[in-house]
Amino acid sequence: MEATQKRSPLEEVRRFAGTRRGAITIAAGAAALAGIVLLTFISQYKQSVQNGTLQHPALVADRLIPKGTSGSVIVTGGFFKPASVQQDSLQTGALTSATALAGKVATHDVYPGEQLTTADFASGADPLRGQLAGDQRAINIPIDSAHGLAGAVRAGDKVDVLAGFNAANSASGRGRPELRTLAENLLVLKAPAVGNTQNGNASQNLTIRASGDLAAQLAFASDNGKIWFVLRPPAGATNTRPSSVTLDSLLSGAPTITVGP
Repeated sequence: MEATQKRSPLEEVRRFAGTRRGAITIAAGAAALAGIVLLTFISQYKQSVQNGTLQHPALVADRLIPKGTSGSVIVTGGFFKPASVQQDSLQTGALTSATALAGKVATHDVYPGEQLTTADFASGADPLRGQLAGDQRAINIPIDSAHGLAGAVRAGDKVDVLAGFNAANSASGRGRPELRTLAENLLVLKAPAVGNTQNGNASQNLTIRASGDLAAQLAFASDNGKIWFVLRPPAGATNTRPSSVTLDSLLSGAPTITVGP
């Protein structure tokens, strides 16, 4: 009589799985295991929420953001960095995208490590500081209605600047009038209100954005000569070669003298 050959445990499992009862048992076991895994995940998630360990994206200041800094300067200057913040540390209105800074200005100082929130920024909160960056400066130039286009120029316009002087000749003592192009394509940050331009002789201020060096030249020209502001087209304006006009060139009909590069 032949000895009965014993099946291996693996063969027994395969044989059992091939039966209808085995298939049902295995399917039920897999479903139970999946349920246990899901319940474990939900439990861990709830625990992480309760403990404040759930992470959320946020923007955090990487350096001091002074009051009045525009959103465009903050983005281009890299004043912040993305971070993950625990839920219990997440500030109300925390910003998660730099697009939220478009057209906004910081309403107060934001210090390194602080989260950027909607309460830190507002639209047009500081129309002057929000448009200055790097070597740009804002300078007030006293004007009258004729020289400063009072009542015609508005904030956001672009202007050219002409400076006129009547320097005395050291040899003859006679005056030597001269007018030259001092700057082109400068942004007007603030202009006198239309209602304040009725008295043409009253001195008012035109606020211009200029580099630090040019601001010093504008101040000197305003104190020692006369400044004219020339309005540029709102679109498609082209620069002309800066020129210098003297009394001799004007009377003789000679072309104006081009200056600069």
